[in-house]
Amino acid sequence: MKCYITSTSFGFIATSQDNTLIEYQLFGNKQVEKLREIQKKQLLLEEIELIKIVAKKYDEIIIETNNNKQLYSDLDEYDKLIFEKTTKNGKYIREHLSQIISEIPELKTIDLRQNLNATYNEITKEKIRESIKTNDVMIVETINSLEEIEETTGKLIERLREWCTPYVPELEKLHNHELYAKLIATETSRENIRNSPLLENTHIELLDVYDVEMIPEDLEIIKEFATSLSRLYETKNNLETYIQEKIKEIAPNLNDVAGANLSAKLIAHTNGLENLAKLPSSTIQIIGAEKATFRHLKTGENPPKHGLIFQHPSIRGSNWWVRGKLARAVAGKITIAARKDAFSNEYDPNLKIQLDEKIEKIKKDNPFPSRKTKSNEKQNKKDKKNKKDKKNRKEKGKKNKRNKRKLRKGEYTY
Repeated sequence: MKCYITSTSFGFIATSQDNTLIEYQLFGNKQVEKLREIQKKQLLLEEIELIKIVAKKYDEIIIETNNNKQLYSDLDEYDKLIFEKTTKNGKYIREHLSQIISEIPELKTIDLRQNLNATYNEITKEKIRESIKTNDVMIVETINSLEEIEETTGKLIERLREWCTPYVPELEKLHNHELYAKLIATETSRENIRNSPLLENTHIELLDVYDVEMIPEDLEIIKEFATSLSRLYETKNNLETYIQEKIKEIAPNLNDVAGANLSAKLIAHTNGLENLAKLPSSTIQIIGAEKATFRHLKTGENPPKHGLIFQHPSIRGSNWWVRGKLARAVAGKITIAARKDAFSNEYDPNLKIQLDEKIEKIKKDNPFPSRKTKSNEKQNKKDKKNKKDKKNRKEKGKKNKRNKRKLRKGEYTY
């Protein structure tokens, strides 16, 4: 004899071949908790209990589940179990759930629609709460905000400088944008700027020859604009401090190897530390250089040597002929660091030491750019010829396909 076990929002239900209710095990007050466990593909005690009960009377128990069979392998009744993703009884139960619930005394008084809405709303809220709790989300959103602020401040400081150049042309020598905005916001007038302690150690003096008078209304609107920009710079600094603290907290190894800002950008680009940890080092090396990668695949141009990791100080500050080697070394250590942070939570200070040693060795072994030998030139010419021949064959194949298509339609003319 056969029976079917199906999971529902209220518990596990066993039915006979003719869809008659045999036995059931309900979740009771733990409905939300149990449904979350089912979503995580865990074996519930209620299901085990129901299997033990029906196994006393039935020879075959068909379970509708997406779980791995190995979850049930420790059960004494395992030999009687048959696993299917969808069963005819499961379809029937879902179509006639209100009717089946009415046959269960504990569920007779329940409003089906209201109960399901409340249950799944609570599950959704729980998922949202969990996603917000993860530090990855905070890092991703913070670094995205920081990048947008950097882009915005870059445009606004340019506008402020153009606005103030006729009034204080001497400040064009001041290359610190944040200090420039703060000076205009707090001092504003030429006299105040001339005597401002903010200009100490800058070697900039406001000369009398350039004195230009501006009406108070003009100065007030400039000051308001500069104040808003100065606050943006303060926000930017606060976000950078926050990112450094967060990265040290959740990814100390990655912070050692790549630094806080680069680590945060890599995590944001891959949408999470775990996703970053799953990538091979060859992919991490070119993250952020997707356009150049696709151009290489499409046209055969040289592939990119690095993407976001170019911001690593050891790569950015090195000679051009070793950047590819350094990028491979840094990407390899970033992969190891991300995996340690994501899966083992063990801090390993040796990663940074090993990377520094490898970087020094690469620079020492390659003090000058390698010369192109004749064999290399011949190989390059051969590669270019092969790419050209391949492209010609591809175009010829496409042309033949078009001609065959026209021939079938009777449109081809000789």
